[in-house]
Amino acid sequence: MLTAARELLAVRSPLDAELMVSDMLGAWWGRRLRRGDVEEFLGEGLVDYAAKAGTPAALTLLVAAAYLGTARQAAKAEGAALALMESDVARPRWAERVGAVKPRGCYVSRDAYGDQDTVVCTFAYRGAPPAFQGRDSAASAVSAHASSHGAAAPAGSSQGTGATAHGASAAQSTGAAAQEAPAAQGAPAAQETASQEAAGATAGQGAVASSGQDAATAPQAPAPPVEHPEDAHALVVVVDYNMRGMARDAWVSSHVDELLRKAAVEAAGNPMLSFEEIEPKQARALLEFAMKATAASLGRRKGPKLVSDGYSAFHAFARARIKALPPGRKRPAPLLSEAPYSRDRRAMLAAEFLASDAAEHLSDPSAASRCADHIIDYGCDEDFNRPLRVSPTKCETFLLDWLPRKVLLSPAEQEAMPHVLLSWVRFAAARTGLPEEGVRATLDAVWEATGRFTEAYRDPTTFGLDRSLVERLLPDGDLSALARRAFAFPFLEGTHGDVELWRLRPSEDADRRILLEIDHADERDRPDFAEHLAWHEEIAKRLWDGEPEQLWEAAQRLLDLGHDRHDVLHVLMEIAERIGDHPDELAAALDDIADIPDEPPA
Repeated sequence: MLTAARELLAVRSPLDAELMVSDMLGAWWGRRLRRGDVEEFLGEGLVDYAAKAGTPAALTLLVAAAYLGTARQAAKAEGAALALMESDVARPRWAERVGAVKPRGCYVSRDAYGDQDTVVCTFAYRGAPPAFQGRDSAASAVSAHASSHGAAAPAGSSQGTGATAHGASAAQSTGAAAQEAPAAQGAPAAQETASQEAAGATAGQGAVASSGQDAATAPQAPAPPVEHPEDAHALVVVVDYNMRGMARDAWVSSHVDELLRKAAVEAAGNPMLSFEEIEPKQARALLEFAMKATAASLGRRKGPKLVSDGYSAFHAFARARIKALPPGRKRPAPLLSEAPYSRDRRAMLAAEFLASDAAEHLSDPSAASRCADHIIDYGCDEDFNRPLRVSPTKCETFLLDWLPRKVLLSPAEQEAMPHVLLSWVRFAAARTGLPEEGVRATLDAVWEATGRFTEAYRDPTTFGLDRSLVERLLPDGDLSALARRAFAFPFLEGTHGDVELWRLRPSEDADRRILLEIDHADERDRPDFAEHLAWHEEIAKRLWDGEPEQLWEAAQRLLDLGHDRHDVLHVLMEIAERIGDHPDELAAALDDIADIPDEPPA
């Protein structure tokens, strides 16, 4: 990293320097360590190493890390950078201007579907005239950057999001600000060229001239901050509402005027797009929510990659720039958002749909009613209270991803669901005013997904499970819970003595305890059997509820290694008993489980 940091010594623009260091810090963003925090282990470790190196390259890295790093990284980098400056280590000319930016304007491009927002925040650098730049101003800048991580404006709060980093050499000699990301669907602001040159304006040398007087003691009138429009740049972040409002892509453009012009022109000629200015406070609230949503999604969802390849390279830069926006406004609601739907309001909406012309051709009213309930629940619970919002992506996600993972459908519902969804698209689009081309595209997407739905949805009864057994394990219809609940309660059929197991329902406390007593009948001679059974009951309840989700993930890892079910349960019990009522510590301890010791807990 310090070898790469030498390239910073040749950089002429603070924007180039910030993007290069953001790229470096993104090298490990989103990665997980078996033990410990990756930002603490690698990020703070890099700062400590740079502090010990004491070279000009190390100082350049510390100056940028004081602005771009997490709160802990910034505090360490600040102290180390100031110490090196006091030791007269050579510093870059751009040091005093790192992070010294002022918001110029914020905009949002939205597609008519409500799938995503593309947020554009523009900035320009502020700084003193060259004659007033020097070591003291650079030190003040470093201190100001690091102090911005505090309570007033925490510029370095640690929150994840990303993928692989770009090469740091992008800004090495030509002054290129960054590589711009590929255009996002429905996001005109993304449709710039693949790369661009940043302005080559340089900070002054910091020499203070005075006629016959010591520059250090000569009285000087403070110069007002000035903007450097040649360093204007835009941060672009794509917020995806089909993924719970997370930030999925980010990049930087130095062609601000061209970017805004193209976005406005494209929106003016396309009924499926809109482009408007928003308050910087609103932009900050929206982007903070999106980055937190991305952080919460990391490492939790299996399947396709959540973010773009370039996101990690811009994560630290985006995090810092967002903190340069003024706080204090509520996050703007996604397109077509409504007030929360009560259970009665959901039922009324389903009734209106079933009575509409769009649903008149549905042949099984009972199955159609249950399918409509699932569609409405998905829109309310997974899509920001937007059951009437329809789009190709949302319908495909619902039909091919969410339903197969989460909902137990009867055979009649499985057959009816694609047809009900087609009718719902016509019904909802008429209510929301979706343009006709959007309606056609959404209907086409549902038709194309219908054939794949029969392959994607795997009815557990086709694996030989009795439907009544499945229904006892899934009284809430949560199909994703089937495996972990079957693991917790393996004896649900047949008889044990005079107990008819098929009559017992593990969702009820009394029946649950009977099932666990039968499961551990060979341990009745333990002197602590009552306490031991109580802990089994606690683990079974947590597995049933899926809280914390790391509990079942840890159990699966151990089962995959070939360990006995009972040994796995005892390891989970030992950890839960040792950690107690500390959810974050319990989740971390469960994440750390790699194998069972040679002698598992009794």
